[in-house]
Parts: sequence; structure tokens; C-alpha cells
Amino acid sequence: MRNCIILIAILLQACSATEQEIQTVKSPTCDLTYTRYQATVTGLCQEPKAELLANVPIEERKIEIRPIEEIPEIFWYSQKMSYTLVKQQGEAPLAFVIAGTGAAHNSAKNIILQKTLFAQGYHVIGLSSPTFANYIINSNNDQMIGDLTKDAVSLYKTMQIILKDVQKNEDIKASSFVLTGYSLGGAHAAFVAKLDESEQQFNFEKVLMINPPVSLLNSVRILDSYIDIKNNRPAISAMFDRIFERFADVYADQESSKFTEESIYELFEGADMGDEELKLLIGSSFRLSSSDMLYAIDSIYNVGAIKYKNHQVSKFESLTDSMHRANTLTFENYFDKGMLPWTQNIEPGVNRDELIARLSLRSIEEYLVNAKKISVVHNADDIILADGEIEYLQQVFGERAKVFERGGHMGNIDRVDFINYISGQFAGAAL
Repeated sequence: MRNCIILIAILLQACSATEQEIQTVKSPTCDLTYTRYQATVTGLCQEPKAELLANVPIEERKIEIRPIEEIPEIFWYSQKMSYTLVKQQGEAPLAFVIAGTGAAHNSAKNIILQKTLFAQGYHVIGLSSPTFANYIINSNNDQMIGDLTKDAVSLYKTMQIILKDVQKNEDIKASSFVLTGYSLGGAHAAFVAKLDESEQQFNFEKVLMINPPVSLLNSVRILDSYIDIKNNRPAISAMFDRIFERFADVYADQESSKFTEESIYELFEGADMGDEELKLLIGSSFRLSSSDMLYAIDSIYNVGAIKYKNHQVSKFESLTDSMHRANTLTFENYFDKGMLPWTQNIEPGVNRDELIARLSLRSIEEYLVNAKKISVVHNADDIILADGEIEYLQQVFGERAKVFERGGHMGNIDRVDFINYISGQFAGAAL
């Protein structure tokens, strides 16, 4: 099963498209049968891709926030927090972009948003998700990851530190500020915007939430249900083997060994995967991200859930057993065994239901109803939403909610209609 997961991880990364592919591939479409799971895995390849700017001066930067001596040795390769800067010449409005669950500042989706906003005249700072390992081990956050209000406090501090860094070292002059984020980053954007109302460090003119979860717990329960390794390992292994064999057969018949966008579409078309198999790929991708997150949390907070408590893992120590344990843990396991007791130790009166409520946009509903600068864009068939949640967003945001009929989860983020919508949302602020 390990080989299958590696292959699938490569394919999913390829489907997301690298930065170079975004610049050069010209609107290929595919003949795959549409489902919301297919769109989530391969992208909405039935519709044309937007042509983004080819030459964007994206700079990857690092900054020390948590003292390096406090970072566990096992993360020797990731000391200092990474972020992305795209700068205009002279004074311009500045946009912050927050990545989704387990994603880095330079993830393919974050780069798409950075290019789109740069084209609208913004300086752009790309931030990793607070659930990304590099962020977890380098931030000054002293709270468990996942409490959206506390994540927002951490992000807000990080944004101010990074802004000072680029103002001092890159001579960035920002005339105003906007904020956006995708998936979990979309929910984080809303909570950061609410915090900014009282702190007023940025006074955001516009905030756009892109495909956010309504309830974080609802969304992760959906994704965790796609891969039940703990109780169903033999069946999952068998399904991975069948998928791998079909991919291998189609791949062997291809004329080129290169992973191009067209060849990947052909692989998926030839493999003729059903919804249950696509859900397994989606669940596997999410589990890989959450395993990285859980290991980083366990290491930095010394929880003792994956590695032995108080054990300092050296950079030469094998992590195989730890990753096997991490791969069987769901987000709800983390919530019940890590996040809840940690929070109750700090806030003795908080019960499980109250903490669950904090992991939802419903906890700031009154603010979202009245904050006219915040809007949301989503897909009606997004897999991370539970029944009734798309209607909830339409009710809360009214005309500030844009809902595309299809696209799954983020499958259309680089498609023409979606990019045109995002560009339109930020066009006014840049003038």
C-alpha cells in the first residue's frame, strides 16, 4: 500500500500543477466524466483553465520567529518560518493569502491566488496554514492548532512580524490591506478579520473566503470517513492495489513517461475510477497532511501521542513507527485526546460541545452578517460541506455569497470563471 500512496501523492501533486505548468499550459480540457470527487482530485478539467501571468517575481523568504534553539532537532531542515512575497514597484495595496489545511505558503493554489492578486496591482504575502509543519514549529503560538479564534491570534501576530520584515528589508510600501484564504485558510481569514476590527493593525478593505468549511469538525469527519485505516486496513490495501494496477496498465501504454497534465487526465480516464476509489485518494491526501500536522504538534508541544513523551528525537532517528501511528489517527482523535484536554487545562470550564462550537463559522455569525467587506465564494457540490451548510452560507452572506454549481473542493480555483470572479472582487480595492 505504501507504494500506491507514494504514486497517488505524486499524481495528486501533479494534478494540482506546479508553478511552471501554471505559466505555460494553455487551457487543456478533458473528457473525464464529471463528479464532485473527480473535480476535487483532477481539477475541473472539463472547463478551460485561466491564463495567469507568466513572469511574476515570486520570492520565497524565511524569518526567525521562534528561537532556533527551541525547535526540536528532528526539524533541523525547517528552522525559520517560510513565506512568499510578490512585490510591485512602489506603493501599492497589499494582500495576505492564507493557505488551506496542511498547505505551505507556496502551494499551487496559493501561487494561483498570488498571481491573480499581483495582476490586480497588489503586493502579495503568501502565508502557510497554521496546520503546516513549518508554521507549527516556527510560530510563537502557545495554543493547540485548530481553535480558529486562537489560530487567528497567531496568524495576526505572524502577519505583523512579516509585514515589518518586508517593510524594513524590501522597502514595501502598503497603501491599504486586503485578505483572502482558501479552504481552512478561508475560515482563518474570517477570524483574522474579526480580530482586526478591535486591533486595527491592518483595517482590511476587503476579505474573501474561498471554499471555507462552515464547521471544521463536520468537514474533517467527512474526509476522515473516506479512509478508515484503523478498522478497515485490508480492504483499503486491496483497493489501493487495484487502483495501482490500473494506473500501471494505462501508464505502460502511454508513449511518453513524462507526467504532463494531458497524460494525467489520460491515466485517470483509462483507470475509470469510481467514486469510492476517488474518495479513497482524497482521504489519503488529507491523512498525509494531517499526519504531518499531528507529528509536528506532538513534537513541539510534547504531547506524547505519537512519540514518547519527553523523548528528544534526533535527526538520525527513524520516524517510520511514528508515522504509522500518525496515519491511524483522525482529526477527531486529535480533538478528543489532545486539543480538548489541553484547552480544559487552561480553561477549566470549557466542555466538549463548547469547544466544538468554536471550530465553526457559526461562532462569529453575527459578525459575518454585518461585516459587509467580507464575502464568500464556494461550490454547491463541495465535498467538505455537510448537508445544509451551503444554504447556511447563502443565508448569512446574502448577495455577498457567490456559489458555483460545480467544482468539488477547490477543483475550479484555476478555471476562467473562478479567476474572473476573484479578480472582480479585488479590482475595486486596487484602484
